[in-house]
Amino acid sequence: MKVIGLLLLAVGSLCAQTDRPHPGEGFDKPLKRTVVDLGPSRYHSPSQHVRNKLTCYYYSTFTVKQYDEGQKGAEWLSVVRSAQAPCTRTHRKDEKVYRYPEWGGYFWAAKGDVVFFDAADGIDGGMPFAIFDVRTGRKLFEDNSPLAEFQEELHIQEELHIKDAFRITRGANQVLRLTYFRVVEAGCDLRTKQAGCWRTAKAKFGIKQIETPVCSGYEQIREDNPSAVAYPVSVLLVDAPQIKAIDGPVFCWPAD
Repeated sequence: MKVIGLLLLAVGSLCAQTDRPHPGEGFDKPLKRTVVDLGPSRYHSPSQHVRNKLTCYYYSTFTVKQYDEGQKGAEWLSVVRSAQAPCTRTHRKDEKVYRYPEWGGYFWAAKGDVVFFDAADGIDGGMPFAIFDVRTGRKLFEDNSPLAEFQEELHIQEELHIKDAFRITRGANQVLRLTYFRVVEAGCDLRTKQAGCWRTAKAKFGIKQIETPVCSGYEQIREDNPSAVAYPVSVLLVDAPQIKAIDGPVFCWPAD
C-alpha cells in the first residue's frame, strides 16, 4: 500500500489542472460552475500549457472560489455568502479567504452550510480533509480518510475492498453525520508485533473489530515499519464533534 500513498501524492499535485470528480451521493451539487482562465502559470514552462485558473462554485446561498496557479495546492480558497458573487480574484469585505497554513489544498464538496476542503497531499494512504462553517468561517472538523473521489483513481476498492469510504447523511434534528473510514498511524508494526500492536491500536482508537487485520503492502519491506490503519467511524457535525468507532472491517498497510 506504499503505492497508494505515493499515488495520492501524485494526485494531489495534479488536481489543480484537472477536473476533480464530484464527491458523489449525499453532497449538494453546485447550481453552476465557472472557470476563468487567467493566463499561463509562472511556475511551469510554456510547453507544459499549465494555466492560472479561478474556479467558482455557486450554491443557493454562497459561492466557493478557488484560485490555482498549478502548484501543489491552490493559492487560496474562499467562501462568499452570496449566490451571485462575481468570479474574480478581487475579495469582498464579507469574503472569507483560506490560505496555508490555515488550510492548503482544494475545494472538495459542500453540504448545507458547510464546505469540505481536501489537502494538497495524501498522508499514510489517506487524504486529509477539513470542514468549515460557511456562516462563521470557522473550522469545524478535520481528519484523514481515503475519500470517495479517489477510490476510482487509485483502485482502492480493488486493492482494499473498501466500500462506502465516505458518506454524509442527515440524522436527528437535521444534524449532518459523517460515516467514513478513518486513516491513522498505529505507531507500531502490525506485521512484526502483531498481537501487542493490535491491542495498542484497538485501545487507542476504540476500534470495534476483534480479529487482528492482515496488512497488505509489506511484501517489499523487510525492516520494521509502522502500520497505517483504516477503520470505520461516525461523526456528528455539532460543536466539538467527537469521532466514534463503529462496527466494520479494518484494513492496514505500511505508513508513509
